[in-house]
Amino acid sequence: MFFHIRIFLYSLIFLFITKLISSSFISDVIASASRKELWLIGFLFLVLVIYFYQIAKRLSQRTSMTPLPVIFVLSTWGLLYFVQSYKQQYLLIGLSTIAYYFIHISIYRLRSYYKDKTARGIVAAGSIATIFLFYATAFGIYLNFDIALWAFMFLMMLATSLISFQYFWLINENKKNVLNYSLILGLIMAEIVWILNFWPFGYLTTGVITLIFYYVFWDLIEHHFLNDLTKKRILFNLIFFGILIILVLSSARWLPVV
Repeated sequence: MFFHIRIFLYSLIFLFITKLISSSFISDVIASASRKELWLIGFLFLVLVIYFYQIAKRLSQRTSMTPLPVIFVLSTWGLLYFVQSYKQQYLLIGLSTIAYYFIHISIYRLRSYYKDKTARGIVAAGSIATIFLFYATAFGIYLNFDIALWAFMFLMMLATSLISFQYFWLINENKKNVLNYSLILGLIMAEIVWILNFWPFGYLTTGVITLIFYYVFWDLIEHHFLNDLTKKRILFNLIFFGILIILVLSSARWLPVV
């Protein structure tokens, strides 16, 4: 069953709030706000985040299933700030609303049957989409604002570990083992982010490259947990995604070095 009226209504609320956040009216209000008003706006934003967290927790009945939808919501809102074209904004809002619906359908289905393979597949796809949105948003913020590199790396590690932990726990019940691998993957991505910090590319290109690196390690860990990791698969991943990175770099716009 892929239709649930309550989740559909939640998705409409997400659509309305996301569209409101992307409006020029909100941008003008934030730009002209005083310091006290900015604190109030920040408080209202925190309330919204808590609200969407409660939605995820209510549907899944597990705190461990809340990082993915919450980070997805935050990343979508953050990326809207950097998308200037109205058509691209509408496309992002439409696709993110659909993804939001299916992510919550999957965590709702996993509540009743923890080994639902269809729901797992949707969570896996939602994890990859969320990782891309978060990486692109994080790089956009880092490249456009005065953010310390260590703080940027820490946030990348934290989000990567949380999202990875949520998915890997679905395919491996050893919580300690899953936590260790998720933290290692988070640390690896933090190191890759440090390297990419010196590359002259925009936030979208860097986000795509980081996603490719993440997917390579994520796929290897997933198959390790499923006990079907082979040398052939490792070699294929390294070659295929190496070629993919070269194609992305060769077609990307290089930023001038200051």
